[in-house]
Amino acid sequence: MKNHALIIVFLLVLVSRSCNVNDLVSEVANGKITAKEKLGEVIKKAKSDFAGDSRLAVIYGRNVSTSGEIDLLGDDLTSNFYYMVQSDSVAAVNPSEANQFYIPVYKSDPIRSPLNINDILSLIKNQNAKDIIGGAFGIIGTVGISTSASYSDSPAALNNVLETNEVKSFRASNVASQIDMYLFPSKSVNDNLGTANSADWIVNFYSSSSSLVYWVKSGSEPIKLSD
Repeated sequence: MKNHALIIVFLLVLVSRSCNVNDLVSEVANGKITAKEKLGEVIKKAKSDFAGDSRLAVIYGRNVSTSGEIDLLGDDLTSNFYYMVQSDSVAAVNPSEANQFYIPVYKSDPIRSPLNINDILSLIKNQNAKDIIGGAFGIIGTVGISTSASYSDSPAALNNVLETNEVKSFRASNVASQIDMYLFPSKSVNDNLGTANSADWIVNFYSSSSSLVYWVKSGSEPIKLSD
C-alpha cells in the first residue's frame, strides 16, 4: 500500500511539472476571439487558395458576445466572424465570384464558408437599417478595406454603443436579444458622411421582431440607423 501511495505521488508531481496551469487556462481562453485576431490568417489563406490580390471587404460578426468576441469552442455553431474577401483580378474575369467568405477554425486554417447575404439581412428587423446595410453589401464587389485603413476592433466598437441608455433599455426589454456586427468600408455606408480610407462598424441589437441599429462612425458619436 505504501508503494502504491508513492507511485501516486510521483505521478502527480510528474503531471504538475509537465502541465503548466497557465498554459491550460490560455488554451481554453484561446477559443474566444475578437474580429481582428484572425484577420491575418484569413487574408493569408485567401491569397493562397482564392486570389493573390485578396483583400478584406467586410467582417460580419454573428451573435457576438457583449465583450465583442465569439467563442470558436462555443455550442452555437452559427456564432462566428465571417470575413468577406474581395479580388479585383477575379472581378475583372468573373464578377459574380469576386467575393468569398471565410471563417476561422479553432487550431486550424480558416475555411471558406458560403453565406447568403439575404440570410444576413433577414436578421435586421428594421427596414431603414436593412436598406442601408443591403446597399453597402451591394457595392463591395469592387470595394475593399485598405490595409492602411483605420478602424477599431470589435470590443472597442461595441463598447461605444453598449452603455447608451437606448441600448440598455432595448436589451432590458428583450432579454433574449442578440448582437450582430458588420465592418464596412466607411464610404460604402454613406458616400457623403463616410470617411475616406477608413472602415466603420454597424451594430445590430435584435430580437425576433425588432432591431436597434447603430453606425459606429470613425471620429464621431454613434449614429442611429433604425427608425
